[in-house]
Amino acid sequence: MNHPRIFIDTADLDELKEAVSTGIIDGIATNPEKIMATGKGYREVVTAIREFYAGPIAVQSMGKTAGEIVAHALELHNMDSNLAVKVTCNIEGIKAIGELVPQGVRTNCTLMYTPAQGLAAGLARSTFVSPFVGRSEMADYDGIGLIRKIRKMYDAYGIETCIVAASIKNVRQVTESVLAGAHAVAVTWTIFRNMINHPMTEHGYRGFEEVFKNIPPL
Repeated sequence: MNHPRIFIDTADLDELKEAVSTGIIDGIATNPEKIMATGKGYREVVTAIREFYAGPIAVQSMGKTAGEIVAHALELHNMDSNLAVKVTCNIEGIKAIGELVPQGVRTNCTLMYTPAQGLAAGLARSTFVSPFVGRSEMADYDGIGLIRKIRKMYDAYGIETCIVAASIKNVRQVTESVLAGAHAVAVTWTIFRNMINHPMTEHGYRGFEEVFKNIPPL
């Protein structure tokens, strides 16, 4: 299965454009809080992103019952069929995923904190699952171990669901999540930038600049 690798976790258009311009972004992740921060609605945000990005965009479906979740998810899917509709990982969410996947809706089972939740979502054939690494570790749970256990179960059962390490709080969690078996990571703009930039790299380049001044032109 050809999994994406890096999701950029923001709805800020300036951050998205800069991240997408690197050529290594495979998906965009949003949530209601990030959408609200833009001052725009779902449709307006997705339409604006589509002006420069054609890949999957994760947006949250809302509802307390499976029926409500399915209705909102289908509304989102009909708006843009290349969305990855986020579904909360609970009983009603698992029911909803079971209805949505056969209808061609790509789902992302989110707000996941236990291996058992990961197994349930995988058995429901969710396209993606999003175990929350950073928030787990903030509550003194093993977020990296969560990724490792879900991946081990998926490999044992032949489940092809894409594991997206979410709620990443630092660069260390990015690399450890990948090493633990995550197929992809969802990172904020700040963390994405810190993955690539390093003060020693900048220091070394400034030294090159000084030396280069003394080299004759071509």
